[in-house]
Amino acid sequence: MAFFDKLGNTISAAGKDGINKAREWKDTAKISVDIKEREGAIQKMYRELGKAYYRDHKDDEAPDYEQIAAIKAAFEEIGELKANKDEIRGIRRCPECGQIMSREANFCSNCGAKCEAAETVDGEVVDSAEAEGAAEADAEVVEEAPVEPETAEETAEETDKE
Repeated sequence: MAFFDKLGNTISAAGKDGINKAREWKDTAKISVDIKEREGAIQKMYRELGKAYYRDHKDDEAPDYEQIAAIKAAFEEIGELKANKDEIRGIRRCPECGQIMSREANFCSNCGAKCEAAETVDGEVVDSAEAEGAAEADAEVVEEAPVEPETAEETAEETDKE
């Protein structure tokens, strides 16, 4: 009988060790999850802080960080790409609210802002300002001014909408 008592005590001790190990794993796993959640929250706060810093300092003449210029350039590229996409789709955006609208629309259906009507020149739809420029170009050579891209905030807001 002593053998079975010793075997029972050994099995009981092993079971208790197993239970303790399982609790230890459960507790460390819970702590690991809590750590990951807090690290994720910190990363989110870093992003928000960076966005706020960018908004506050994007117009500085000599920004403290070179990434500000890189971000501005990226926003400009995004604006150009979106304009190209809109042109291919045959649409334009309201200059006030960014709502998609027909190229022929005179007013925005979302905010009611007056928008320049689109006209046709040689069968192509162009903005009325472009049509005036095309008429002047027939009379004399006119240099084209670069189209100013959307502001960074408008591009960021538009990206959030899509």
